[in-house]
Amino acid sequence: MTMVDGERPPPQLAQYSGFLLNWVAARSRARFATALAETGLHLREFAALNIVAAKPGLTQHDLAAAAEIDTSTLVATLDGLEQRGLAERRIHPDDRRKRAIHLTPDGHAALRRGRALARRLGDELFGALDDDERAQFETLLRKLAGVA
Repeated sequence: MTMVDGERPPPQLAQYSGFLLNWVAARSRARFATALAETGLHLREFAALNIVAAKPGLTQHDLAAAAEIDTSTLVATLDGLEQRGLAERRIHPDDRRKRAIHLTPDGHAALRRGRALARRLGDELFGALDDDERAQFETLLRKLAGVA
């Protein structure tokens, strides 16, 4: 992904590594969000599934903090995951007022598909870089942005 749809950043700004980092990240994020949507997942859902898979049974509050999702958005996200059979909220074993989040088998399958997609897109983004380029961060950013 040295260029997305033939785009290049403005040459006047290509000398700024912070701008290049943001430029590459914004396009990578948009590309991932679009590809992920084709699997039926949103970036928030992918984030939530990953965190819950790593910490099954964590509370909604802990998930909101870990995923950096506000609680009202998280409730809607979990409602959607639950309605699609990807996650479930159970009574927390230590506090009946809290809900523990767990992935269902379908949730684990959706996460595997999302992770495979993330790996594929990551390979496309970084695949052309060798070890020396990775060590040269600014050169790396310029190459990824297609202005090197």
